[in-house]
Amino acid sequence: MGGFSRMVKSNNHVTPEESSMTMARLFTAAALAISCLSVATVVHPTMAVSEPAKKFVVGDSGGASHDASVEAFFKPFTERTGIQIEYVSPTSFGKLRAMVEAGNVTASLWDMNSQTLEQAVSLGLLEKLNWKLINPLPIFPETRQDYAFGQSYFSTGMAWKKGTQPIESWPDFWNVEKFPGKRCLRDEPESVLPAALMADGVPLDKIYPLDVDRAFRSLERIAPNVSVWWTSGQQAATLLADNEVAYCMAWNGRIMPRPELEFNYNQALLDIAWWVVPKGAPAPEVEAAMLALHDWTVPEKQALQAERVFYPGNSPQMAQYLPEQLKDKMPTSPNNKDRQLLSNGKWWFENGDAVAQRWQEWKLGR
Repeated sequence: MGGFSRMVKSNNHVTPEESSMTMARLFTAAALAISCLSVATVVHPTMAVSEPAKKFVVGDSGGASHDASVEAFFKPFTERTGIQIEYVSPTSFGKLRAMVEAGNVTASLWDMNSQTLEQAVSLGLLEKLNWKLINPLPIFPETRQDYAFGQSYFSTGMAWKKGTQPIESWPDFWNVEKFPGKRCLRDEPESVLPAALMADGVPLDKIYPLDVDRAFRSLERIAPNVSVWWTSGQQAATLLADNEVAYCMAWNGRIMPRPELEFNYNQALLDIAWWVVPKGAPAPEVEAAMLALHDWTVPEKQALQAERVFYPGNSPQMAQYLPEQLKDKMPTSPNNKDRQLLSNGKWWFENGDAVAQRWQEWKLGR
């Protein structure tokens, strides 16, 4: 406004009419400038803060899921945009925390499970996602969070070998008189305790908040028939295929590639794998990563990945792009999703340490 005042004061040789007209034009110009500044202030957050970087780094768990992700999403993205992607693996919560707290953040996307997501948010280790830049196609609402992008689903359910009497529920799994044979369960309370409650008759919508005492009482009934508490997903499939056990808790992605094995989604435990952005990641690289995440909402691309690893993405439309024999066999297929219990990461964040300690004490006391 100082420049405006000087212009008016220096204009002392004009007529009053001219001076009035000049001042009117100046006021109009000033108002227009202020208006434009206000619009720019409003619009700016929806725009990229800089040009996207020509490369960014992804931290993932490696293995078959990594290979499928590269082929279905990341490689076509690079071919289309020229943005290169580098990979580091394996990942862990500890690595993420150390990277952020050291102020040396090199990755712009990091995969994370539901159990550690809430902890990462509470410790301020993550950046909020720019959903305007992601510009997603329709996705399941639970996969869209302020700090996390739900990349894929997986299920932990009941499995057995073909020729074994099928079971329909966790009460069947617990019923060794009607369905005889050894069992295997995962060595992890997040999966086993909800299943134990369902085996005791608790409906899906009443599992959380978890009645831990009741869950352990239910677990006591089946424990004498559990021959293996597995720690690797491949163990479950191998135990079933080799007739070491009759029924096993297992991941759908380990069972479905084996034609001799069966998997039941009824009362399965449905979980989500997430993409997050570490706090302090380079802004231009984060922008490039947000653009890549858009591709993770395209149902046709998700179907390509699911055909390889059987872990479907976040699109409600994905199933229609699958081969006919797979349409009804994914965790998110219309006839499967609502029959499962969705993981409650918040409850486990708030109670997980105490439950984990009790879990270890229970195992040692057997």
